[in-house]
Amino acid sequence: MIALVAVFGISWMADTMFAVHTPMMKDVLSDIVTRHIWAYAIMLLLISKFVNSQATAITAFVPLALDIGVEPGVVVAFAAACYGYYILPTYPSDLATIQFDRSGTTRIGKFVINYSFIVPGLIGVSSSCVAGYFLVLAAGYL
Repeated sequence: MIALVAVFGISWMADTMFAVHTPMMKDVLSDIVTRHIWAYAIMLLLISKFVNSQATAITAFVPLALDIGVEPGVVVAFAAACYGYYILPTYPSDLATIQFDRSGTTRIGKFVINYSFIVPGLIGVSSSCVAGYFLVLAAGYL
């Protein structure tokens, strides 16, 4: 029951937050994202970590991005940026991995954000976004 409330609570909180703040976010993000297209990927990454859900981040931020004029090709190219679980060690599988590791190489660092998954996560998401951008560019969608 606790897990059910936690999962639906996060989705409910995110839906409420985006429903209330969408006009303000459109005003703030439209200038930034239209001038610096890579900022869309960073915003999507941060939102996915904030709501702790890839689907909620995509559901909330993609319509907003399309409304402010982000090209659909850019939205597709940077779709991998919705994976922000690795930024903080709060996801259950990350915490379980740290607990199961008997060698001690998978651990939470002194400053919490410097733990074992941050570098591989950044490399994976950034290289996926760059590859997606060049694939969309090569396909002629930009």
